[in-house]
Amino acid sequence: MSKKKFIRGVIKVFGRLPLSVHYFNAHIIGWIARVVVHYRSKVVKANIDASFPELSEKERKKIYKGFYLHFGQIVCETVWFGASKGKRLYRSNIVNVVNPEETARLASLDTKGTIVMCAHVGNWEVYGGFPFYNHKDANYVLNYDNTGVVYRRVKDPEWDKVFAENRLNCCEKEYNNYVESAGILRHILQNMDKKIFYFMISDQWPYFKAPSYINVNFMGQNTVTMSGGAVVAHKYGMAVSYLSVTRRNNSKKYDYEFKPICDNAKDMSVQEIMDRYYKLIEDDIRKDPANYLWSHKRWKNLR
Repeated sequence: MSKKKFIRGVIKVFGRLPLSVHYFNAHIIGWIARVVVHYRSKVVKANIDASFPELSEKERKKIYKGFYLHFGQIVCETVWFGASKGKRLYRSNIVNVVNPEETARLASLDTKGTIVMCAHVGNWEVYGGFPFYNHKDANYVLNYDNTGVVYRRVKDPEWDKVFAENRLNCCEKEYNNYVESAGILRHILQNMDKKIFYFMISDQWPYFKAPSYINVNFMGQNTVTMSGGAVVAHKYGMAVSYLSVTRRNNSKKYDYEFKPICDNAKDMSVQEIMDRYYKLIEDDIRKDPANYLWSHKRWKNLR
């Protein structure tokens, strides 16, 4: 049995457990990652300390512990998602789009589509369920044909297949808009008439030999970031929106809000788009600091 089949088999078995059970297990996973494994603990602590110098050590430690609980939630939600179909996603209300009318407005624009800039806030592994979130709302227009998810290929081909199957498990028909980042330009050119919403995680350190990167101020620090989404949107005159992901009062499940950056990216420079995008991310992080992926090496050697 291949590694992919084994891992997917485990996910399908445990993923059938109720979501409430997974949120209980998240405490265990988070505790193991923090206390036993010390998963990237030095990176997490350094990132939090540098981003919140105005807070006391006690306050930063609270964020540190809160992050590992959220990390456990990401793991458990991802397993649950990998064994879920559309009806289960809708009934769970794991994601609620608070302004579905904005999707209709963006779709009505005279553009070639929308770049939805996303960050490592909340749980990005559940984006594949967009056709089912709020699908009974007449103002919500996202479906299989007009929603694209842009991803970065994992180095290990077996794990790459695991993530792909997990993200697309809920699909109930053939899905052709799961796009590797290297092929995004071709996909846009071939599908301009469909006015696709491309969901792109854009708060990453530039990939090796990345053609598009830029400097911004993020959490009070000079930050080198990839800017491919903004470059593409600016080149083709696409709309740009930020996907704000916040947790609800019990710190479980997510509210999504589409926040417009520009209706036509040709009206803004790439620098202006990226500055606005990072300002919106920072606003979300400061409201709920533990909801961000602090184990991500955002600043690397810039310290």
